[in-house]
Amino acid sequence: MLSPIAEQTVLFNTLGCRLNFFESDGLFASLTKHGYRSAEAEEHPEVVIINTCTVTNKADSRNRNTIRNAIKKFPGSQIWVTGCYAETDRESIEAIPGVAGVVGNTEKSKLPAMILEKKGLIDSEELIRVSYDRFSYSDVLPNGHTRAYLKIQDGCNRKCSYCKIPQARGLGVSRSYQDVLDQVRFLQDNGVGEIVLTGVNLGWYRDGENKKAFNKILGDILNILEYSRIRISSIEPPDVGNELAELMTHPRFTPFLHIPLQSGSAEILKRMKRTYTPETFRKRVEIAKEKIPGLFLGTDVIVGFPGETEEMFQDSMDMVRDLGFAKIHAFPFSVRRNTLAETFPDSASKETKKERVHALNALSRELHQKYAISETGKTKEAILEQGGVAVTDNYLKVKLSEAELKPLKVGQFLNVELLQYEPETDKEGTFQGRVFR
Repeated sequence: MLSPIAEQTVLFNTLGCRLNFFESDGLFASLTKHGYRSAEAEEHPEVVIINTCTVTNKADSRNRNTIRNAIKKFPGSQIWVTGCYAETDRESIEAIPGVAGVVGNTEKSKLPAMILEKKGLIDSEELIRVSYDRFSYSDVLPNGHTRAYLKIQDGCNRKCSYCKIPQARGLGVSRSYQDVLDQVRFLQDNGVGEIVLTGVNLGWYRDGENKKAFNKILGDILNILEYSRIRISSIEPPDVGNELAELMTHPRFTPFLHIPLQSGSAEILKRMKRTYTPETFRKRVEIAKEKIPGLFLGTDVIVGFPGETEEMFQDSMDMVRDLGFAKIHAFPFSVRRNTLAETFPDSASKETKKERVHALNALSRELHQKYAISETGKTKEAILEQGGVAVTDNYLKVKLSEAELKPLKVGQFLNVELLQYEPETDKEGTFQGRVFR
């Protein structure tokens, strides 16, 4: 027997990047003002919101499966689909029976009003009057996770030959400078331990005079921070330099950078229309490593891009090994519709791409272990997450004993001693640790 639909309940299924997580938190914050709450695990939610990603063909397939599974699992619920896949493939989603509505990124912040209008809580004229843009979310606190994601930028003006994201997110836009600082104060005043700055192309951030101001706003944010710490999501290689590295020596700035390489081959980078060479990439990463002690480095690599030979792939392997990246996200190249790379002949087989992804994943585990062992014995600031795992400022996961966990609360700061690293066979390992008092 099906459980009855629980009125005024909402369930979020968020796929993809940190930007989507910020926007899901924002949608939830808006709905709570109208009496909605998160559906419990066994409840049949009135509303299901699926916030999609479209970075790869695999992501698109996962989107479709998630939508169909939600329709099957929650008959009678309003199933709303938003995000990047909703922006680029609206018609294919609307063709799925059981979808209540499809809302692209440009209208995403208006989704709560659409839900209220469908339920009859507001009329169509009131819906028309609702203002929205890519930053018009209310004050956003984390929902179901400890970090707060703060969106300061959206869209991208780059024209990488493989990328569909500019189609899904549009050209670059920046959040109001003062609004960003106000949000940082709001989050800190509400006891949020870690604020993660997010955007499609963070380093592109512009101020009110349309001048590049990413490093400037970082400096002003650091002047505000007394309790919270700050982390930045993925940043493009040309935006990593002396000024950013100097800012990152601040004690409230986490020693963590995710810098997408995509390829260690000069020829492949040129075909990708990336705006750097292997030499300039190496130089910028070395600047950061020299200035920031114990820096955790993450990166993205695309394998099997058209024209990539085994030697070119080895260039990527050598680059990430030489620079000591502690985490590698490896992606097999997949053709995205309406991109320049769609016209390139796909020269690598699926088997070859799979082998190269496996090789990079194995290297990632090896390099993660090497980095972690170099941190063994140190005491680090960490935030306690769900499931009894603490995450350090340099992004290492630490398991604590049941006895130590009893008096602690999720989200609180801890000083943890890194005792012993335990490698895993198919993912990055974790530390056994203890709370340092």
